[in-house]
Amino acid sequence: MTLLERIKFLAKQKNTNIKNIELVLGLGNGTMRRWDNSPPSADKLLKVANLLNTTMDYLMTGNALSSQILTLEDEEWLSLIHQLPSKAQYEFRGELKGYIKRINEESVAADKPMKKTGTTNMGK
Repeated sequence: MTLLERIKFLAKQKNTNIKNIELVLGLGNGTMRRWDNSPPSADKLLKVANLLNTTMDYLMTGNALSSQILTLEDEEWLSLIHQLPSKAQYEFRGELKGYIKRINEESVAADKPMKKTGTTNMGK
């Protein structure tokens, strides 16, 4: 995948396109389309990376390990959490961890085979 293809991919996830990104960032019309043939300056690439919530490294190399891609749903969750006061965020995190632990324990318990009780003629 090329630099431009990665930008298009991320733009689509954010419901935008190359033309809108160029407009928002004050880049000339068609600037980004030339980047596959002529690499962009670092300042322009950084602006695009920040707008798309990723890293310059991801845009240039496609290295997903260094990307910071968040879905719209992830962004919504973070926004809701950050609206809470700091103490409430801390408490919510603890409550959520406890809830996840309980769900996982229930899931494991449901997956275990039933124990034999010694009754062989149940229901007859």
